[in-house]
Amino acid sequence: MPLRSRRPLVLTTTAALTAVLAASCASPDSAAQNGDTTTITFMGFYGTFQDEFTEHVIKPFEDANPDIKVTYVPIQNSAEVLAKLRASTARPAADVALMDSSVAPTANEEGLFARLDPELVPHLDQLVDEARSKDGFGPGLTLDSLSILYNTEKIDTAPTSWNDLWKDEYRGKLAMPIADTRGVALIIALSDILGTDYQQDIDPAIERLQELAPGVETWQPAPDVYTAVQSGEAGIAVGWNARGQYYKDTSGGVVEPVLPQEGTVTQINTINLVNNTPRAEAAQKFIDYAIGAEAQKAFDEAAYYAPVNQDVELSPEVRERTTASEQQQAHQIPVDWSWITSRYTDWVDRIKQEVIGG
Repeated sequence: MPLRSRRPLVLTTTAALTAVLAASCASPDSAAQNGDTTTITFMGFYGTFQDEFTEHVIKPFEDANPDIKVTYVPIQNSAEVLAKLRASTARPAADVALMDSSVAPTANEEGLFARLDPELVPHLDQLVDEARSKDGFGPGLTLDSLSILYNTEKIDTAPTSWNDLWKDEYRGKLAMPIADTRGVALIIALSDILGTDYQQDIDPAIERLQELAPGVETWQPAPDVYTAVQSGEAGIAVGWNARGQYYKDTSGGVVEPVLPQEGTVTQINTINLVNNTPRAEAAQKFIDYAIGAEAQKAFDEAAYYAPVNQDVELSPEVRERTTASEQQQAHQIPVDWSWITSRYTDWVDRIKQEVIGG
């Protein structure tokens, strides 16, 4: 799918004073009513996500709402969003921000995000259960899953299992960017394979990753893992299914995402209203559009995410390549992201120290 005036006035002194006072009291959200444009800032993921989200969500929203403009600020991951918002509480760096569901509760607790007004975001009623917020904060925007990626021109035997990552034939060809949510999700998958409870003990999963470490070519592929697999810098890797499917198309099949036979873990990105934004009304109008059926279908058809809006029906060929497919749904490993929130930083630190730096 392709990417794709002031009128002179003569005022009496009293009228002029009245106009000045009215303008000084007007909130930024009322600017559009005065014939001006309200500009909101959206902080979202870089790369293909930014390209497709701009084309299929932001541009149509702006066309339908000419009094609101959206500025896209690209970020690497949820940790970067959290850091930027923590550093700008007095004057928020964004009005709307994307953040994965394992990190967002921390931002909620710290007062970085605000609860939504259901009257301004009526599409909340159309969300699937996984995307609903129990406490009124930002809902899910995308549903995705962890995947194995491989270069079809460099790898002779396609991987089918998480355990394949440890095969000798892949040694020195692995790209493992797991110092983030991908690593957390991989710990959950490995715990399931090893027959252990991740809520009780992740030591076995950490030890298994330590066994893999000598065979890893890079922990930080540049500029990202998908490009590294496509170029052949890495032969096999761990990444997200949606971007893997996108790169499969753009690479002509060189990049191939694989659903491991043991199952995978679903990941949710949430879309959030930044607390203390003076443009809360316009920001919530944008959030409502982004989770609506029209935007969800257009974006997910282009970017291979599973929709969060229950009224969306993806084309069969796209649906089969998302986490909404029957095959993926039958191979989901249960995960409690709300429980993981308080352990997320500790898990990522252990990956950095004991696996990558061990």
